[in-house]
Amino acid sequence: MTGAFALRVLVTIVNLGLVTLAARTLSGHDFGTYSMLFSAAGLLSVVATFGQQIFIMRSWSEYTSAGDEPKLKGAMTFTALASLAGTILVGLPFFFWVSLEHDTLLATSTTLYLVCFSLLLISAHVTRGAVGVGVSDGLTYLMVATCPAIYLLGCVVTGATIEIHTIFLTIAAASCVTMIVQMTLLRRRVHAQFPHFARSSSAFELRTWSARSAKLWISSSLEAANQYADVVIIGYLMSPTVAGAYFVTTRIANAFAMATAAVYISSTRHFPHLYYSQQHRELDGLLDSVALVTLAIVGGGLMVVLGGGHWILYLFNAGYVPYYGALAILTAGTAAVAASGPCGSILMLTGHEGRYLAIIGGTVLLRAAGFFVLIPLFGISGAVAATAMSFITQALLMRKASIQLAGIDGSVLRLVRGRRQRPFTQAAE
Repeated sequence: MTGAFALRVLVTIVNLGLVTLAARTLSGHDFGTYSMLFSAAGLLSVVATFGQQIFIMRSWSEYTSAGDEPKLKGAMTFTALASLAGTILVGLPFFFWVSLEHDTLLATSTTLYLVCFSLLLISAHVTRGAVGVGVSDGLTYLMVATCPAIYLLGCVVTGATIEIHTIFLTIAAASCVTMIVQMTLLRRRVHAQFPHFARSSSAFELRTWSARSAKLWISSSLEAANQYADVVIIGYLMSPTVAGAYFVTTRIANAFAMATAAVYISSTRHFPHLYYSQQHRELDGLLDSVALVTLAIVGGGLMVVLGGGHWILYLFNAGYVPYYGALAILTAGTAAVAASGPCGSILMLTGHEGRYLAIIGGTVLLRAAGFFVLIPLFGISGAVAATAMSFITQALLMRKASIQLAGIDGSVLRLVRGRRQRPFTQAAE
């Protein structure tokens, strides 16, 4: 967990460095355009996975623990076909949509980023449990942030003109290389555990897997909408320049939440195995460690962001300093989500995708309604108020559902109110 946390901190720093470089080297309008396209492609890359990133991670743990080689092979085949279909069905409409307002080169590069990153998300999730966090999330997010940052630095040093489409092409290329490395290591891992995997037959449970994937797809898509859609909506309701400013405040507010994500990534690698093998004592110890680290990160993050927010905004761009109030409100919302811990992942990994879907769907609707009501009245202040309100509601509902359905409190409050509320509940379909 310590290694995963250090890796995630490094990834967070590199991502903030990328955003800083883009904000300082691009004009306000161009940075806003980049922010909107990056957010739209990021959202649709999750939609294009068709829920396979969580499905294959859960299937890996479930079928390897049971030694069920045919179903594991069937699940991997199912994921490969579903992900390819998703990138085609989502990528083509996205290309034509971007082409309506931008040139073909930018539309093509942004679509390539969407497709490549969507496939990378799936490979990262399956290698998280099969190979390790460093190869999965560490390699994934370091590559897709470091490569475009190097491109921007190169343009600054040489005085070359920065092209938005080249930024997206760089991310797409980094995604492809990373995915090839992960799939190579996964292949070695599979054949080490199942020497006759290539010659074994495949077993399919299409009805069960399709229903499970559909729930996970809708849930992950709504979760991505919570993360990305606001920048696009603000860009259309206000302007790309304001969308760029909002994008910066969300990156800063999410910085310590991204650090806690390292802890959750580490825990979700081990959680399915401990849960399905009924190792309750070990699972309790894991979640206690997660809660302790999360509490430290949330507390430290609040002090840094709220105390030095003006200076942090100035580092990005002097014109963003007046948005400190918006940053403070967003930070409160992201802190609540971080403090809820891996409750959302617990629901999805224990067979309660339906409740997770209902919570995410409800909070997304709450947030969208708040945008259309509050933005015309209060501008960006209304947007961040709606966002913070939806985040806090989501955190409370996730914790409550995790306790009620799985018998597990994954939030930091488990440190105060006890490790668990009642015996664990076996996963339901």
